Amino acid sequence: MKKNLLYIMIFTMLISLIACGKKNESSKGSADAIELKLGHAMSEGTNATNLIHEFAVKVGEETEGRVKIEDFPNSQLGSETDMLEQIQLGSLDAGAIMTGSMQAIEPKMAIEDLPYMWKDIDHARNAFDGEFGDYLGKLMENYGLQKIGFIEWGYREITNNKRPIVKPEDLKGMKIRVAQNKLRVDAFEKLGALPTMLAFSELYGALQQGVVDSQENPLANIVAANFNEVQKYLSITDHFYNQAMVVVNKDTWEKINEDDRKIILDCMNELSEKIKDANDKDHNSYIETLRSKGMEINDNVDKEAFRKAMLPVYEEWSATFGDELMKIYNEASGW
Repeated sequence: MKKNLLYIMIFTMLISLIACGKKNESSKGSADAIELKLGHAMSEGTNATNLIHEFAVKVGEETEGRVKIEDFPNSQLGSETDMLEQIQLGSLDAGAIMTGSMQAIEPKMAIEDLPYMWKDIDHARNAFDGEFGDYLGKLMENYGLQKIGFIEWGYREITNNKRPIVKPEDLKGMKIRVAQNKLRVDAFEKLGALPTMLAFSELYGALQQGVVDSQENPLANIVAANFNEVQKYLSITDHFYNQAMVVVNKDTWEKINEDDRKIILDCMNELSEKIKDANDKDHNSYIETLRSKGMEINDNVDKEAFRKAMLPVYEEWSATFGDELMKIYNEASGW
């Protein structure tokens, strides 16, 4: 009888120890949860911004709270250059940064802003999903940044207050706002335009006050920013194609266990595909929305003439990009 009682006591103690161990393990897991802040410059109300938030929520759910992502759109944490520097320093964990904007730390990243660089959108998407995108990602690893995927921002179009833009000459003498990006300045100067670098946050006011006559952005941004209120003409020029690279501070990335990294990458792949589908679906509705709000839409653009006029920037910038990257690009371009 005493022996049975002893066994019961030992068994009870073991159960208690196991329970305490699980409790401590659970507490430790909660304490060790990794919380990431992810910043980007994309406007609220766009497909990209909505789906980035969906991605953040899903990562939290799929990792059962081990990785939590809080997203900050619309340059709440600073300009893309500011956020890029913060991610390098580790004061910001992650960001979705326009690939061309990364030339602030690596000049080769400016390649994304070559005008008319893809024969069509399928070649563009395949390039970023393939060797071209991998090469750009490896460049960023040299700066302490881990690429986890790309988010399509899409083709950029021109709006202005003077006239429809049909041929390159139509931009001659026009003051057009461009992002803080030297290659874009060079490309528009080839058309005789007067490019002015301004932060996006300053753009609406600059258009309203006549500081600049024109601007260029993807349709989603034109709609979200209500540029129809301060611009009369929209021309479907498709002159630049942009994707944002989603990067994580490399030291932070290495703190995440392998299983959770895989979950994040899988969620990112899903996000990338959803954004492409949404962009395809909404392209025409964006145009109709702007038309219904009073903008005059011009889709009769001589894109071949624009491409020829802007081609000299390829020769001028090819030395910056280097033979290896230019070879990868040329093989993927479709031209």
